[in-house]
Amino acid sequence: MFEVIGRHDTSFDLAVIGAGPAGAAAALAAARAGLSVGLFEPQPVPDRPCGEGILPSGVSALRQLDLPGLLARGHALERIRYVLTSGRELAVDLPLAGCALERPVLTGALARALECERRITRIQERVSSRRTPGGFHLFTGGASWTARLLIAADGLAGQGASWLRAPERGSVRYGLRARVEARSALEHVEVHLGGTCEVYLTPLAERRINVAVLLTTPPAGERSSAAWLAAALREHPRAARHLGDWVTPPQARVLPRARPPRVAERGAFLVGDATGGVDPVLGCGVAIALGTGLEAAGAARRVLAQGSGTPEREYARFVRRETRSRRMLADGLLLLSRHRLLQELVGGGLAAFPALVARLARTVAGGPTGGHENTSTGSAAPDHENPLLRSGAGQPGSG
Repeated sequence: MFEVIGRHDTSFDLAVIGAGPAGAAAALAAARAGLSVGLFEPQPVPDRPCGEGILPSGVSALRQLDLPGLLARGHALERIRYVLTSGRELAVDLPLAGCALERPVLTGALARALECERRITRIQERVSSRRTPGGFHLFTGGASWTARLLIAADGLAGQGASWLRAPERGSVRYGLRARVEARSALEHVEVHLGGTCEVYLTPLAERRINVAVLLTTPPAGERSSAAWLAAALREHPRAARHLGDWVTPPQARVLPRARPPRVAERGAFLVGDATGGVDPVLGCGVAIALGTGLEAAGAARRVLAQGSGTPEREYARFVRRETRSRRMLADGLLLLSRHRLLQELVGGGLAAFPALVARLARTVAGGPTGGHENTSTGSAAPDHENPLLRSGAGQPGSG
């Protein structure tokens, strides 16, 4: 739980607004690189509905954050199976293993790491910000702070750095999530496409399954999350066969979609969902959050060392590399899900060209994995330290 620590500290090298995965990664990396960090979060980070799968680039980022035992608590993800309404299935093997972690496990590990960093002052306040000649002014109704640099990690609709955001939102999608007991074995992620919604199944540790649904229009006349989920499973009976009793009931949330005009400018950086993200159809939200958090922390350190300019441009290029191809692929999958004949044509073509499937897998996974700068040591952690890359990693771990 967040609390105000060291309230007498009112000036920081870096202010981070938001303590979800993106903000936590940025704050940890910056503090370990020697920066004083003010981390602003008005409430404990909630168990936010999401798919709970972390793609390989996100696993690489977690390795660099050095969170002992975290990856072993998840379920290794080595393949994504796309199930089309036409009956065809398309299996995509990831180039490196991803990991499925229940959201409270991930946020709990990040919160404990934040508590151990003496350079981080955690402040339980909802703040606004504005630019000043010497950096940034952060303020509430009765208190204020200053920072030389700013990272906004408060989501697409966040107001912590509203002056850096798009003036209006884009289209809206809806998402819901429930955790259930596994009725039958599920070793890989399954994405069921077609009809009015998409259903995602992610195997978790302890024979649980995360079931997530994405839809553009809620079912007519239905208001409850449970009714939405039931309607989705009637539409995708092959997904329903894996699912037993609820462990946590369905939770729904609105997923606004908009891209800000810029993600970095004169010492200010947007990270995670605040960058505009990628449609959740690819399941890369947490990976992008962790990766952009680490990258923004490195860029902030370089700004302090050499002045504003080049680091912001380098960060913007990184975000484009992480999101551009993924956005195109996500748009293609959504188009594919709506047209049965197109599913047959594309599915048959991909089956005939395995090299193209491998290229798509690299796009989904993100890359280059392991390519983020480790801002605390200056080097990436070696592969042998990742338990998910060892032999036998396909089984759920413990501890």
